[in-house]
Amino acid sequence: MRLGVDVLSRAQPAHPAVLTVLRRCPVTTISALLALASPAYSQAQDAAAASSGEAPIVVADADGGAARRLETVTVMARRREENAQDVPIPIAALDGDALSSSGQFRLEDLNRRLPSTNVQFSNPRQSSIAVRGLGNNPANDALEASVGVYLDNVYLGRPGMANLDLIDIDQVALLRGPQGTLFGKNTTAGVLSITTRQPSFTPEAQVEASIANRDYYQTRAAISGPLLGDTLAGRLSFAKTSKGGFVDDITDGRKLNDSDRIGVRGQLLYQPFDSLSVRVIGDYNEEHSNCCASVLYGLGPNDGALVRQRYAAIGATLAYDPDFLTTTIDARQRMEVRQGGGSVEANWESTGGYKLTSVTAYRSWWFTPTNDADSTNLPAIINAGQHVNDEQWSQELRLASPSGGPIDYVAGLYYFYQYQSNSMFTQYGPAAGAYLGRAFFNNAFTNTNQYLHTDSGSVFGQATWHVTDRWSLTGGVREIFEDKSTRVQREAPIGGVQPAIDAAVGPFDSGVLKRSDKSTAALLSAAFQPNPDWLWYASVAKGAKSGGINPAVPNPGLTVDSLYIDPERALDYEFGFKSSLFERRLQVNANLFWTDVDDYQATQLQLSPQTNTYQQVLSNIGKVRTRGIETEISAAPVTGLTLAVAASFNDAKYREYRDAPCSAEAIAAGRTLCDLSGDRVVGAPQWIVNPSVSYTRHLGAFETTAQADYAWRSSFSGAPDNSQYADVDGYGVLNAQLGIAGGLSQAAWHLSLWSRNLLNKHYVIGGVTGASQFLTYTLYPGEPRSYGATVRVDF
Repeated sequence: MRLGVDVLSRAQPAHPAVLTVLRRCPVTTISALLALASPAYSQAQDAAAASSGEAPIVVADADGGAARRLETVTVMARRREENAQDVPIPIAALDGDALSSSGQFRLEDLNRRLPSTNVQFSNPRQSSIAVRGLGNNPANDALEASVGVYLDNVYLGRPGMANLDLIDIDQVALLRGPQGTLFGKNTTAGVLSITTRQPSFTPEAQVEASIANRDYYQTRAAISGPLLGDTLAGRLSFAKTSKGGFVDDITDGRKLNDSDRIGVRGQLLYQPFDSLSVRVIGDYNEEHSNCCASVLYGLGPNDGALVRQRYAAIGATLAYDPDFLTTTIDARQRMEVRQGGGSVEANWESTGGYKLTSVTAYRSWWFTPTNDADSTNLPAIINAGQHVNDEQWSQELRLASPSGGPIDYVAGLYYFYQYQSNSMFTQYGPAAGAYLGRAFFNNAFTNTNQYLHTDSGSVFGQATWHVTDRWSLTGGVREIFEDKSTRVQREAPIGGVQPAIDAAVGPFDSGVLKRSDKSTAALLSAAFQPNPDWLWYASVAKGAKSGGINPAVPNPGLTVDSLYIDPERALDYEFGFKSSLFERRLQVNANLFWTDVDDYQATQLQLSPQTNTYQQVLSNIGKVRTRGIETEISAAPVTGLTLAVAASFNDAKYREYRDAPCSAEAIAAGRTLCDLSGDRVVGAPQWIVNPSVSYTRHLGAFETTAQADYAWRSSFSGAPDNSQYADVDGYGVLNAQLGIAGGLSQAAWHLSLWSRNLLNKHYVIGGVTGASQFLTYTLYPGEPRSYGATVRVDF
């Protein structure tokens, strides 16, 4: 069964109008796992396991009774439509309806659903996606992500481009492990593929409204249908979300970390004949939020003796809240994002079954912050941040052979161009001298302009040889050629005390810096399918993440050569199985993995010969190893009840990490350089366990649903220096909902009452910072308990 294909006709809705409307609606894959908000009638009927990417459907037994079975969904993991259970890759597929009903519209919400995954969000620019411990690197505009993010087959040049309301989503699929052969550069840890719903030639519409505590309001709508017979169809979707803050600023009584987002997407689907389709997509999104204030997390050695003394000496107020919901700042805290783009995807299939695909795309991302960067109630650093203006163009051509023969293959060409024009600024206030210990910064302003270009091209191919009906071998290779250039211009400081400030942060021009890289991604795998219910597989894959040039001013006494960063290379081994048992009422998938990474890109200390001090830079730290086991189990034991669990164990460690940043306790003991070799990788919990349960029952003309899911992860190192004061304790987040669905005339309605973080657990969504000058640590907290109601109507 492919996503979007109606299977509800096999069920028996209580109201004929409900069945009429629901036949037009995409079926969910895993709504039982994710549903927290309005449960679509189809979701209540087809709730399933998130980890498996499968939806239980109602089919009749021989005796006429109803029994629930799991039926697989279609994915594009190998750039062709395939049954997820037949693909020898560990995959987690989340259905769009399930995400919608659960109220999970943001990238960081996927933390609760995807195995082996840690999404960290500090602000729209400083976000990262880590899979199996790889990817939680510091924010740097020259640093590529370890997990490639794709939106409707378009690669996004930075993770922040996915920080929007995920509206009208068809499917989110996570492919774990290096995927460079078919998905290109910078996928050493995996691929996150997001696809939106296509226009429909059957008229359909949906309107949804939600209200909750903390001034939460959301409106979502979509309409689709034919525009020109059965040749041209259109789709228009819209979402607006506003949410009040939950972090108390005790300086002036503000509530911080609110959000206000709006987005629209329009599509056209042109199908003049069966062998040709052209899909045109355009979208635009804005965010204006009083967002991203951090809170004090760890007070450092001796119960924060140093920070208490320093705060008292400079007249600042210390705000420490063990619930992580209080801060004290005196300046504006705001983030603004404007982004959008368009793509044209054309698919043409020849009479012989060969399929040619072209994807042409453009995207832009504009971000500007306003930050109280000193995190105190003093006018020390009034505003600091980095304004980003990012544009990208891409073109992909892909040829897929017919399926069903002894050999099938995919081959293609890819080109990607990205341009960034950024500005890093700091505005110091009259208390800067007291805060920094250098009075010449009082009332100064500094600005550094950064210009970055990327030209990337590649040729790729992957083939599968079906040796027998049971055995298949797959091999693939991709050659990537990349040119990068960077220029850094620091302007002369304004204000402050001359000539001291000019000597510290005076004007600088790096000139145009260039580098060229060539890398190879490769895959070799074997699959054995003894019967239709079992698949065993083993693979070895090589991936690479691009090198770069630090868009920064070199440390005093060093040349621009110190800014260059080598590519990061990964070698991954997988062994696993996929199974469907007891007539597809139970599904068990599991895999073992081992990944070695060389030249891992992270923060390192560098000695400045001019000042004889160490400063942090982005560099190649050495080696990282991650290994573990992942399992996804889903079951439909009796009619109306679905159970699922996704779990992973991940042992991610630095095999070699010398000259690492020191923790607060190491600095307090007089150490300057630290060796983290053998320590855990930052932001990588060993255990992630996500169980869920759903129960549905008919009550007369209505159907009721009760659902709950729990997302738990063990403790992990929160800061890159691995301080004990930055360790994040294990935590779990419980979500629950009660829903009822019915029909009215030619519409289906859905009402749900829900709670997210029902137990009001205090948890982390953003990485803990490294040790500050006060030897303290800050973090970005997750939201406390919320509760509300959602009403949805499908026409």
